[in-house]
Amino acid sequence: MGARIAAYDWTDTPLGDLHAWPQSLRTVVSLMLNSNHPMWLGWGPEATFLYNDAYIDVLSHAKHPLALGRPASQVWAEIWDYCAPLVDKVFRHGESSYEHVQLFMNRGTWVEETWYSFSYSPVVDESGGVGGLFCPSTNTTSTNQNTRRLASLTALSAEALREDCLPGACEKAMQAIAANPQDIPFALLYTIAGGVARLQQAAHVPCGAEGHAIAPHEIVLAAEAPGAAPADSCRWPLRRLWLGGGPELLPVGDLDALPLGLANQRITQALALPLQMPGQDQAAGVLIMGASPACKLDAEYRTFFELVAAQVAAAMQNAMAAQAQRERADMLAELDRAKTAFFSNVSHEFRTPLTLMLGPLEDALADSASLPPEQRGRLELAHRNALRLQRLVNTLLDFSRVQAGRMHASFAPTDLAALTSDLASGFRSLIENGGLQLDVQCMPLAMPVYADASLWEKIVLNLLSNAFKFTFEGGIRVTLQQQGQHAVLCVADSGVGIAAGDLPHVFERFRRIEGAKSRSHEGSGIGLALVRDLVELHHGAITVHSEPGVGTRFTVTLPLGRAHLRDDQISAPPTAPAGNAVRSFTAEAARWLPDQDYPPLPAPLPPLAPMQPMPLADVSDATAVTAAVLAKAAVLAETGHIIVADDNADMRLYLHRLLSERWRVTMVANGRAALDSARADPPGLVISDVMMPELDGFGLLAALRADRRLQDTPVLLLSARAGEEARLEGIHAGADDYLVKPFSARELLSRAEAQLMRNRLRQLEKAHSHRMATVFQQAPMAIAILRGPGLVVELMNDRFRELVNGRDATGQPLRLAFPELQGQGVLEELERAYASGHAQVVNTRRVWLARGAHGELEECHFDYVHQPVRNAAGMVDRVAVVAYEVTELVRARRAAEVANRAKDEFLAMLGHELRNPLSPILVALELMKLKGVDHVLREHAVIERQARHLVRLVDDLLDVARIAQGKVVLQRERVELAPLVAQAVETVSSLLEERSHHLTVDVPAQGLALDADPVRFTQVLSNLLTNAAKYTNRNGSITLRAHAEDGHCVLRVADNGIGITPDMLPRLFDLFVQEPQALDRAHGGLGLGLAIVRSLVSLHGGIVSAYSPGPGQGSVFEVRLPLASGSDSALQPAAMPAPATQALPAALRRRIMLVDDNTDMLDALSELLAMQGHEVHALSDPASALKEAERLQPDLAILDIGLPGMDGYELAAELRRRPQLSGLRLVALTGYGQAADQHRSAAAGFSAHLVKPVNPVQLAALIESSA
Repeated sequence: MGARIAAYDWTDTPLGDLHAWPQSLRTVVSLMLNSNHPMWLGWGPEATFLYNDAYIDVLSHAKHPLALGRPASQVWAEIWDYCAPLVDKVFRHGESSYEHVQLFMNRGTWVEETWYSFSYSPVVDESGGVGGLFCPSTNTTSTNQNTRRLASLTALSAEALREDCLPGACEKAMQAIAANPQDIPFALLYTIAGGVARLQQAAHVPCGAEGHAIAPHEIVLAAEAPGAAPADSCRWPLRRLWLGGGPELLPVGDLDALPLGLANQRITQALALPLQMPGQDQAAGVLIMGASPACKLDAEYRTFFELVAAQVAAAMQNAMAAQAQRERADMLAELDRAKTAFFSNVSHEFRTPLTLMLGPLEDALADSASLPPEQRGRLELAHRNALRLQRLVNTLLDFSRVQAGRMHASFAPTDLAALTSDLASGFRSLIENGGLQLDVQCMPLAMPVYADASLWEKIVLNLLSNAFKFTFEGGIRVTLQQQGQHAVLCVADSGVGIAAGDLPHVFERFRRIEGAKSRSHEGSGIGLALVRDLVELHHGAITVHSEPGVGTRFTVTLPLGRAHLRDDQISAPPTAPAGNAVRSFTAEAARWLPDQDYPPLPAPLPPLAPMQPMPLADVSDATAVTAAVLAKAAVLAETGHIIVADDNADMRLYLHRLLSERWRVTMVANGRAALDSARADPPGLVISDVMMPELDGFGLLAALRADRRLQDTPVLLLSARAGEEARLEGIHAGADDYLVKPFSARELLSRAEAQLMRNRLRQLEKAHSHRMATVFQQAPMAIAILRGPGLVVELMNDRFRELVNGRDATGQPLRLAFPELQGQGVLEELERAYASGHAQVVNTRRVWLARGAHGELEECHFDYVHQPVRNAAGMVDRVAVVAYEVTELVRARRAAEVANRAKDEFLAMLGHELRNPLSPILVALELMKLKGVDHVLREHAVIERQARHLVRLVDDLLDVARIAQGKVVLQRERVELAPLVAQAVETVSSLLEERSHHLTVDVPAQGLALDADPVRFTQVLSNLLTNAAKYTNRNGSITLRAHAEDGHCVLRVADNGIGITPDMLPRLFDLFVQEPQALDRAHGGLGLGLAIVRSLVSLHGGIVSAYSPGPGQGSVFEVRLPLASGSDSALQPAAMPAPATQALPAALRRRIMLVDDNTDMLDALSELLAMQGHEVHALSDPASALKEAERLQPDLAILDIGLPGMDGYELAAELRRRPQLSGLRLVALTGYGQAADQHRSAAAGFSAHLVKPVNPVQLAALIESSA
């Protein structure tokens, strides 16, 4: 503002040029601009307006900056009527003023309510007069409005919340609202009940005919109804808010009937808020309040409206609750009056049938001399209980009379000491029979007591009966003495006592102390309440003092004399009491003593005496009696044991008579005794009363169900509580049946029989289930039962727990119990089995389970079955998992496979290593033969023979390995048998000659065509001939014959050798099996030949067998193969390899590069090839071969595979990459001869694959074929 004032053109104002301003004005302006408090300054005759930055908020942007330099009367024109006198007071009289006032300022488009505190102070100029006024101001609008609104809320809370009826609460609430028209210019309060909204109160709004459009009295929200306006015709959104809508802002500017708001402005907005009650979905009312036109409806103002609505709702809730409470109290009072009247009427109605019952019963008992004892007992039982019912009816009638105020006592002078002593003495015999002592001390009184003798009799007898009921040890003491002007009766006992928390409720009607130990749980709960009422009827008082475990003392105080009575209450002295009441009380109490009225159970039979001779005449009678006794004993033993628990002796006697004819019965008087008896001798059924001392029927039921041995025992509850609710309470508590008294004997017997039968069936099922569970738990396989689509583990046997490392997943979904199964497919298989109903059978499945010591995963293998289980409806509701762990088997198999692979690799390596030295030996022998070594022919033959024998042994080892791996593939062709026999004979000829055997061959030259691999079948024949030659002594005879038989070729090799033992025949064709040999192992061999024979014959589709009469009698081996189909005319004899030539024509000579790191092999093979006429260049390392290859330009390169540094495959690849050697033919030379080795060499670019030791004939043929 300082910059604005400096830049403003003041020349046209009364202040003139800024530079000519007097110092007093400059000083005041400087003070104002440097202040953070809102201030304005009026200078000169027109109070020209200047202000600081803080005052901008007071002016608002509607007046800033236009107010600068203008007369103050124009700036605040709307409030100048209030400000002008104050300004004149400053300028004319130089007097200051301080104001706190409500102002209605127009700071925009509307007139706004504001509250300000401000002062006008004169500013003296250089002339000594008043040059201007100085006005600091403070905005207190928020403070004043909040104070006003808080006062409304306080009044609302103080007045409305006190009302206990809905109309009163609404009226008080609206009075508090109407007292604040500044914030709430009008209000309407509707309450909603039964779907109809009714106007309860209105503030500042006409409610008559002229205001009907604004405030209709009734609006139907739920349905149309006569006499009420429909919801659609009302401008207020009552229906929406009733159905759960939130507060709504409503335009009301068009309602002319509404009052004007502050500053006489028209009300344009109203807020409708629902009045919500806790726990109700629909609103209980709607409060509509107008918004002040002079106040902005901001969040603070809306919060005030919401608080008002909340206070009104709370007031309505309190009033409705109080009203409901009054209505409930009135209803309860009415019900109490109706109940009392009902008790009185019922008691009267009971007396007529009771009279008709008691009269005949007493007559029958008087004439009972001729009755059997059993019938007399039944009559006495009925008479006792009829008297008890009469006493209960009389007590109920007396109580209802007292409660209704219709009990009228007849007071007469009474010797209270004598009367009390007589009444107490009537209980002496009963009390002493109960093991207690009775002490009666009734002292004579100085003056008579005016009392009603019949009512005093009921007071004393009730107190004595109550004391006897709750006392088990010690005694009861009755005293009567005078204390001042009162007679004081005290009945004290040493019984169980009453807890302090129960003492204030002792005299309440129908009040019973739960869990208290007593002789009986019977009683109506009105005895002590009646005593209190009767004592008060005598203008006396009764108190009680008790301590648990010590005893209880009741004290009755009656006034002496007659001063407290009216004359009309006095009557003549009474006659002596009839004594019927004493007999009734004592007869009932006698039934609380231990049972002695029903016969005891029969004693066990004595042991049988030794058999004595008996006359024949007595035998039949004795047999009949014994049979009857034994039959009944057997029936009682088989039909079961029943425990009956009831605290009523007559009921026990009755039940014993009903049940003991059919079952073995044990009678007890309370639940505790029943539980002890059941634990000592488990019953087949428990029949129990519900209301019993010490432990009631429900407590007994809970204790039985908690005992594992007795939890399945059926329980039949007896109770006088009738109705479906009582029956369901018993069933829900765990009872098997519930029978309401009175019941028929037939019904009790049939229900007992049914429960015993069910118990027997249950025991059978339990035994069966136990057996099945035992089988389930002891099964050698792991079993789990999964329930429902969630696969919840229902059962697991011990094997399954061991399988999952002891984890008990019972009750958990499998997916949560074993999270490691996620993603392994097992859960999906189970779900498929459950959904499809088809079993899932899996063998040797790998599963990762958390079985490590710290929960780490372990690899496991299982054979398992997922078997769906169907319920009685045929639907799958479970899946059974049966699993065998085969982890160790899989590991053993893997180890065997690894060992087998290692064996095969070892055999291959062994063959390679053996062939490497054999190859130069055989080549050297060939060279010796070519050079001519006649003088060492014998030694040459020995060396050659043994070397070739070693080659055969190596070949046998490798053949066994290939056959075991299934790698032998037959190269079948149609071939005659005779040429193959000839080749085999040639192969073993040296061995036959060595051992001087005579060989006879009988094989037709034609007619035995086979579909066979010539090489492999020749190997079969040579192995059989070799075996015959080895195991036949020198100069033996060997025969080889073949013929056709039933489409098969049958070939037999027979010898007259050492024969075969019978135990050797079944194992003869197994690997490494030989006849026992001497230490010199003259026969030699590895025991592989016959195993190879069986495998190769099987591959040809044939069979081989052996026969021997025994040791020393020779043996016969027979091979049976299918003959080839079709004509055999085209068959040619198998070609025999031609012998090697000694010299080659020039055209067949080749330049050969030979590479091998074995010097002996290199020298021998190079010399052999040179002797055959070839140009040979022998190199011992791959580097030299690469270096010399391009220079030599060889026709053929024979490369050893196992070269150092660079193997033969790599050397071949390098040679193939050189274009100058594109025509070079490569031959692989290696000790590895398996099919995989041959495939690898072909893939590396080799044209041929030679296996050491090299056959010179095969090598010559290979070189010749490269020409």
